[in-house]
Amino acid sequence: MPRFMSRLFGLALLLAVVASPMMARATLAQDATPCPALTEEDATAWVATQFAAWNAHDTDQLTALYAPDAIYHWGIGVDAQGTDEIGASLNAFFAAFPGVHGTIEQVWLAGDTIIVRYIAIGVQETDYMGVPASQTTVTWTGINIYQVDCGVIVEQWGEADHFGRIQQQSAIPVGVEADATPAA
Repeated sequence: MPRFMSRLFGLALLLAVVASPMMARATLAQDATPCPALTEEDATAWVATQFAAWNAHDTDQLTALYAPDAIYHWGIGVDAQGTDEIGASLNAFFAAFPGVHGTIEQVWLAGDTIIVRYIAIGVQETDYMGVPASQTTVTWTGINIYQVDCGVIVEQWGEADHFGRIQQQSAIPVGVEADATPAA
């Protein structure tokens, strides 16, 4: 039995010596980032591509920028999850605002998060989210926050001045007179 144990020990030692470099390579591969960190230039170029697709109303190109299970928090209306829902939401918006155009004002990068401040201009030609078409050119500002992984959006938050846009369309009164009588 001692001879068997020494052979078993020898085999285990041999496996450890042979497997050690492979284990080290596997550990290094796991520690390596599959994608290089974004630079300011990368982020600006990525945003330019995204806005070019937005301005072309190219839903296919836009949804290609999203991970299959991405979440888009619109800031108005219902969140969309997955490229099918995101594409449908974009199509509904583009149908209501067929000439909408966005201009990038500023881009910030924080790790894997890209933040964009923009100005949009468009005419609402059909009813959208309960707001009737106005045929009035409106301008609004917004901020998009993209969490990006290897060049694709995994989550997006959009916040825009929809209240200001709707006021410009005369769907909400611009001012409300204050009651001069204090509440009892």
